[in-house]
Amino acid sequence: MALRVGISYGPPRGSFPNYHRAVIEAGAQIPGGVETVDLAAEPDAVGAIDALLLSGGPDVEPARYGKPEYAPLCSLDPQRDEAEFRALAAAESRKLPILAICRGAQLLNVAHGGTLIPDLPDIAAMHHTAQGGVDRRHPVVIDDESELARIAGSSRGEVNSSHHQAIDRLAEGFVVTARADDETIEGFEWAQPEGKPFLLAVQWHPERLDFSRSLGADLFSRFVSAARA
Repeated sequence: MALRVGISYGPPRGSFPNYHRAVIEAGAQIPGGVETVDLAAEPDAVGAIDALLLSGGPDVEPARYGKPEYAPLCSLDPQRDEAEFRALAAAESRKLPILAICRGAQLLNVAHGGTLIPDLPDIAAMHHTAQGGVDRRHPVVIDDESELARIAGSSRGEVNSSHHQAIDRLAEGFVVTARADDETIEGFEWAQPEGKPFLLAVQWHPERLDFSRSLGADLFSRFVSAARA
């Protein structure tokens, strides 16, 4: 039987098909293969998935982390927020593996009590916000002792970037595992992973990276492997 990976929001338009492609390619060698489920279209399917991918997209409502005054600077989708917070809670109650990407990483942090920088200062945005629809590229430094470093096989790498928000205060229970040169948080995971399901959050878009890169394809391979375990 195929593994079922739920994608929190993955309609067949724009760049969202990249999430489906990345997961399916990562599971190509697994007996039975992998199938993806768009939880935005099938919210009740969260009870029948083997892993959850929190995808990128618009901003998390600032009122959820105590900064409602920043709402005019944000692109918001309250219905999507509500659906994804519910999907995350359901996945965590079932102890499913979780991969959180860009907005997904921010939502995960907020769900656990962390906060966000609602709008990066101009000097940081120059390195992190897409221009003309093209992702920025910048280096990251990775904690040698982290799961992310074990996946990447390195303590440095280059990633793509397309965001104007970022993690501010990291929620209790998590630890920073990657930063950009300007100290922007680029990755986090469990601080004490023993006895917990796989969890990896990254600020970049591995589904849009060249799949020969360890910070792209290898993240999905590890995620799918965790779902199979």
